[in-house]
Amino acid sequence: MGIGRRIRDIWRSRSHQELDGDALRSSLDDTYRGQLAHLQRVRRGVADVTTSRKRVEVRLRQLEQQSSTFEGQAREAVARGDDDAARAALGRKVGLEEALADLRERHAALQKEEATITDAATRLEQNIEDFRLRKDTLTARQSAAEARSQLTSADSGITSSLSTVNQQMEAAERHTRELEAKADAVDELVADGVVARPGEDTADLEARRFDRELGIDPSSTGTASTDTESGEDGRGPHQIQA
Repeated sequence: MGIGRRIRDIWRSRSHQELDGDALRSSLDDTYRGQLAHLQRVRRGVADVTTSRKRVEVRLRQLEQQSSTFEGQAREAVARGDDDAARAALGRKVGLEEALADLRERHAALQKEEATITDAATRLEQNIEDFRLRKDTLTARQSAAEARSQLTSADSGITSSLSTVNQQMEAAERHTRELEAKADAVDELVADGVVARPGEDTADLEARRFDRELGIDPSSTGTASTDTESGEDGRGPHQIQA
């Protein structure tokens, strides 16, 4: 299965479902690992073909060397006038040439196969690298989208909480103003003699209210009483001296 087709299948399988970030990342990682495993198999195939080609090349060199040896032996036999030895050496050389021809065909086929598999491995490796880049980009975008979504949700929650807190603070401020107004009203009633001061009995309250109605300053009552006790009309001590 191609990488592009695999990606399309992943998205189609979730086209009518809510995308789960972890599941998507896991699926893409599985695909990536599968493609890497396939690439390893292709590379092993390239290595096997290369090994076979090199073995054939070694065998070719051995047979070519033997063929040269038989050819030399045939020439030496002809030079000696030994036709039988010459024919025997040439016969062995002909047999080696048939084996050499077969090996050369196998060598050419292995070279072609090696080139084909190597090109396929190179293309596959490039496709896998492209897939990795796309996977990492998609994963990063998904993570960023999830983070942004969570941030938006958090902002909404904070805004809602702040709205509730602001309402509570406004209610507390209204209640505080009401308490302050009530306290000011009580202070005014106390000053007017309508409400008793702490520890003040009814007689003192009535006297303070009467003084207020007459316009007498309560703070001066103590001085007036002292003058009265010193003497009538304030002349007690001065009349005695006279």
